This record gives sequence, structure tokens and C-alpha cells, in this order.
Amino acid sequence: MKILLVVKSKAIETLGPQYLSAIAKKAGHECKITDIADAPLVATVWYPDVIGYSIMTGDREKFKALNEEIKKSICVTSIVGGPDVTFFPQGYEWADHVVQGEGENWLANFLASKRLKEDAYPDLDSIPWPDRSDFKDMPIRDFIGSRGCTNSCAYCYNSAWNEMYPDLSKIRYRSAKDVVNEVASVQPRFAYFQDSTFGVSLKWIREFCKEYGRTVRIPYHVHLRPNMVTQERVSLLADSGCVSVKIALETASSRLRKLINRGRSSNEDVYIAARLLKREKIALILQNIFALPSATIEDDLDTLEVNIKARPAYAWVSIFQPYPRTVLADYCEKEGLYTGNYSEIADNFFEGSVLNISDEHKMRVACLQRIFAFCVEMQVMPKVEDLTWERLPKFIHNTMRRVGDKRMFPGVL
Repeated sequence: MKILLVVKSKAIETLGPQYLSAIAKKAGHECKITDIADAPLVATVWYPDVIGYSIMTGDREKFKALNEEIKKSICVTSIVGGPDVTFFPQGYEWADHVVQGEGENWLANFLASKRLKEDAYPDLDSIPWPDRSDFKDMPIRDFIGSRGCTNSCAYCYNSAWNEMYPDLSKIRYRSAKDVVNEVASVQPRFAYFQDSTFGVSLKWIREFCKEYGRTVRIPYHVHLRPNMVTQERVSLLADSGCVSVKIALETASSRLRKLINRGRSSNEDVYIAARLLKREKIALILQNIFALPSATIEDDLDTLEVNIKARPAYAWVSIFQPYPRTVLADYCEKEGLYTGNYSEIADNFFEGSVLNISDEHKMRVACLQRIFAFCVEMQVMPKVEDLTWERLPKFIHNTMRRVGDKRMFPGVL
């Protein structure tokens, strides 16, 4: 059997379809992964028996149109899966099969000659490593040591996932040795761990760092929470080869942190984390969200100020988008902040707010988002009146002049 798996883009690795490809090949079938742009050509040249689509929220109509186009040319069984399908299966009547949640055991059953009595893959270590053959010559390779998340952020699907799958542990680990062996077999120039939060279990992270530092020592990146960054964790990571970490501050406002269910961390946690990571020469990428429901432009400027004080290696900021079936999206609908079409949000978190707020507020948020990293790098705070498209060039010019003067006359200005 020939199986074609289609993702939105192959610019980065997509571990879900790669795991499925590995399972298909292990069962003796041919499998390819392509992107939505190349899928029509690949399908009409290769003639797959099965085509599977991995779909994110906001992309449903693109894949529906693709499926219609391909089915006009060839006879093929279509399967849909991915985040959007998991939470909104009612929108996929156009597919032959709809797969919710993790797809490994479903695919193993689909490919088997008769119904399996038990799961083919009862734990994460039993699942074959991702098939990377269609993602060649990539200096950065993606890995994952655990599935799930212990947190319930209001802007995330995690709460809905836990309600749908109450029998699954909130977080499940692969063995540290299995993860390290996979990295050793791939031998990337850089390893990017996609875990929602890396090494929540201290026991696991101790085992991983010991094995990784001894066996691999390839530079790598992980995601942590602010209040997880302790001296022990940072030392373990640094000693084993970790060179960069993402931490989500999200907002400096304690009021907004409670709204998004991130009240257990504080600005002080971020300052402590920044100091600990800098001491061990691990680069900090600090993540933030602007235009949260009920946020003012002053709230977002306060978030900038915390980033300036923390001095991360890079300050990242996106603009809040309400994803359906999340707590925060329900809040936005209840408060009349969002009544639009969720299909518009897929690629919008760097473009602007879709909430029902004033045009002036949207403009100021967009302006501040564009200059956020610049302001953190240059250690400058703009005024609210600077946040217009007309005034930004002058603000940036004057800032760079001041930076130039300080570097030209050190200790004087």
C-alpha cells in the first residue's frame, strides 16, 4: 500500500506525521510526507492508495479544497487527523476517516489485516522513532521526550484534551535512554526538544542529562516554566550541552496572569531564571503575549519593562488569538470580545488582534509588537504616543543615535 501524508509546510519537521510514517514503513508499506503546495503533483505522479492530512485550526478549508482537487484525479482513501480534527471532528464529513487524538494505534489497526486485540504501541518507548527521510539535510532536528502538559493555560487546548482523555496521565515520558539513543542515531548539528515543558520530573531530567552528557553532547534547546528554573535544573542542563531555553512570561500583569491561569509564576521568577541561565551561559528566549482579553496598552508596556529588566538573549512576542474550545476563547465570546470566524486566526498571531477592541488599541499593539525585540535589545521604553506608524521611524532613529553616542563616548553619556 502507498500512503501519502500531507502537512501544511515542510520548513520544519512535523513529528506527528513522521511517527505515522515510521509505523507505516514498519508494517511493510510505502510512505511519503509532502506539503500542501506539492501534494497535487505528488499524488498524481505517485498514485497513493491512502492520503492523510495533518490539520491545524484555521486550515480546514485549505485541506478540504486540496482533497477535492486530488480526488478528481485519482481514487484514494482520505484520512484526517491533527489538532483541529481532534477537537472539531464535526467539520470533516468530507473525509473517509476521521482520527481524533494520537494516531499511532489507530493507524496500526487500519493497516493490520484484522482488528488488533491490544494496542500495538502500549507505551511511548514502543513507538518507532520518527521517519525523517522526507526531511533531509536539516541542521536542526526536532525531538520529544514526553507527551502532555501538567499546566492548564486558559489560551491552550490542554484542558479540553484532559477532559477528552481522562485516562491518560497529564504527562507521559519516554525513557531517558530511548530519547538519547534516538538523538545519537540522528546525529543532528542541533537538537530541538518540542516538549511542552521539558523535564518536569527531576528524576527523569537527572537521568536524561547524565546519559545525554555522557553519550551525545550535541547542543540542544528546551522549553521551561519560570518557576521551574532552579539552580539544579540549570546546572544539569548546562553540563549536558543545553545552550538555549524558551520561557514564557506571557504578561507582567498579575491580574492577567490569573485570567490565563498562569498565576503560579511571577515576574520575580523570570528575573531569577534569567540570572541563573546567564550564569551558566544558557541563552534565554523570553516569550510574551500582547492584547490579552481586557489588557490595556499600559499592561503590554509593563510586559516590555519586565523583559528589559530580565535582558533575555531574545524577546519574542505574539498577539493573542482566541482558539475555539479554550477557556479564554469562551471568555471572549461571553464578553463580546470575539464573535468572528475562527478560520481567520491560523497565521494571525504576528499580524494583529482579531478581538473587538478599538482600532487605535489594535494599532498601538501592532506597533509595539514590531519594535518589542528592538526595545529590549536597546534597553529603551517607548511612550504610548510613540506607538503610531508615523512616529515609529523617528523613535527608532533617535534611539539608535543615543546608542551610537553612548558607544562613541563611553562613560560620558
